Amino acid sequence: MEFFNPNKLKIEFSKHHKPWIIVSMALVLISFVLMVTPGINYGIDFKGGIEAHVKFNGNTDIGTLRQTLETKLSNLSVVGFSDAPNEFLITAQEDTKASTTQALNEGLSSHYGATGPDTWQILKMDIVGAKVGSGLLRSAILAIVYTCLLITIFMYWRFDMRFAPGALFCIFHDLVIVTGFLSITGIEFSTTVVAALLTLAGYSINDTVVVFDRIREIESKYLGKTKEQIVDYAVNSTMSRTIMTSATTLVSCAVLYFLGGAALKDFAAVLFVGIIIGTYSSIFVAAPLYIWASKKFPTQEGSIATSRS
Repeated sequence: MEFFNPNKLKIEFSKHHKPWIIVSMALVLISFVLMVTPGINYGIDFKGGIEAHVKFNGNTDIGTLRQTLETKLSNLSVVGFSDAPNEFLITAQEDTKASTTQALNEGLSSHYGATGPDTWQILKMDIVGAKVGSGLLRSAILAIVYTCLLITIFMYWRFDMRFAPGALFCIFHDLVIVTGFLSITGIEFSTTVVAALLTLAGYSINDTVVVFDRIREIESKYLGKTKEQIVDYAVNSTMSRTIMTSATTLVSCAVLYFLGGAALKDFAAVLFVGIIIGTYSSIFVAAPLYIWASKKFPTQEGSIATSRS
């Protein structure tokens, strides 16, 4: 099924690639600023602390609960469950694991009475130490870096140096902008979000490879065409596939966001925004960078690309 006939669709993407590159660079710079101010909202997975799922027997509002605990716990966050009005997710930090747990129990007991089936109960509690959290953060960053490097090596092996810079920058571009989105929205940076970022890296490179593969295919057929003409035809010919793939994936992410529950909400939100950014970068960033790299590495064209196809 095709939404567009590639022989009739003749959008000159390469003609306006400079403004899009400037927009992308601006978004990357803004995202770096957002990572500093207001900063990334690290979850307890990385900064240490407690995460408690608390259920109350009677009606309780978030405002009262937060006011009860904010004097006893630092970096307090209280989130309610839409499908369970008397259940809340409480995250907080303290100097030691013991003092955090004790402060939570004392704060709840002072206002709601002793824990029990008739008052309140902690259904689940996760505790992460500060040292463990910093180690997890380092491992998460290394996982993202290694993923980007391995994908770049694969792109050089699969194609050549004219394609690898665009692939690397697209992954960097997408992950940085999505991280900026996390900073401005305050979405908690947790291991679930890291999994979403790694998934996004794979999705982004897949979309980019489709465009690059079509560029290489057209190169061998139309030797007299300019790089700009080749890029325009390649992007136009893959437009139908790109829109169908992105649209169906976005629908899945929307369903997960609204129906998947609190555990999958952040994962779905990151993927939803990332897929939009990744689709944009495959068309308006990767292809123009191929044109630039073709001028920088002209000897890569021809025999190297053919021998690896």
